[in-house]
Formats: sequence, structure tokens, C-alpha cells
Amino acid sequence: MLRVSALASVAKPGRFGTSKAAPGVILSVIHPVSIVMVIARKGKAKALKDALAALKKVEVLWAGPDQYYIYNAPYTELKNKLGALASVSDQSHGRVVIRIAGTEARALLAKGTPVDLHTQEFPVGKSALTQMAHVSVHLTCTGLDEFTLSVFRGFSESFWEWLTSQAAEFGYQVS
Repeated sequence: MLRVSALASVAKPGRFGTSKAAPGVILSVIHPVSIVMVIARKGKAKALKDALAALKKVEVLWAGPDQYYIYNAPYTELKNKLGALASVSDQSHGRVVIRIAGTEARALLAKGTPVDLHTQEFPVGKSALTQMAHVSVHLTCTGLDEFTLSVFRGFSESFWEWLTSQAAEFGYQVS
């Protein structure tokens, strides 16, 4: 069965906002994406951390104390490998992942979060749980001026509306 992005009807490619020569922000929806939530069982946090470090070709992101998001890994495989150490839950259908890049990406995100986004405080690879536009967001720095945001599917359309409204002053491109 083909999964359709919750933002398919609103995240239309194009150039929007101010008419600067180059857009300050580039937005894209990462779809489809596999997201598995892993939460350590009582007394198993260290063993889980070690098991996660041994995983290959997956992206493991901090998602709270002894909690992780794992991108691009088969759920069943993770359940088999980690089930004795953690609760493992597929979140792929319940979340939408948005990529934000560009010279104004940090300025755009600073409009909505109290997280200190300075490169020394929020370097590449760091994740935070925060709120933007009254929506819970999992925020990860993936490059110097690049971030991914994971939001609950049911809030994604209103979040997208807020995001594009805030990005307009910088000029933005949806790709």
C-alpha cells in the first residue's frame, strides 16, 4: 500500500515569500521515512546504548532520557535485536519529517523555539524536544545550516502553515 504524505496537498514545490535573489530557507518533506521509537526497559539503559552503537547504516537520534528515534531501519529487525532491552514502536505512519536548510534556517527556527540554536550550543548531530506553534517537535541539527523536524502527523498541516508563514520574510523554496 502506497503511503501518502500528510503534507502532499500543501507542500507544493515552488519559490515563495520575499523576492531576494536566493531563498534564505529551503523546505522539503522527507517521505517516506522509517521511524522507530526505542525506550530502554528499567535497568537496561546502558545495554541499550551499547546495542544501538553497534547498529550499522541507521540514524540513531536522542529523543529523551533513555529514548531514541531510529531512522531507516526495519521495525521487525529492531524489535528482534532490541526487544529484550527496550520497548520498540514503529512511528513511521504517525510522524512527518520536514527538512529545513539555508542561510536563514536558524533564524526561522529561533522564531518558534527557546532552544539555543547557536552552533556551539546546538552542533551537528544534536537533538532536542521542543514546541513550536504549540506543536511538539523533535528537532535535530543535520548540517551547519540544516535541520530535520519530526512532528505528529495530525498536527503537520497546521505546523506547515505556521512554518511557511514565518519563512516568508526570508524567501523560501519548497523542493
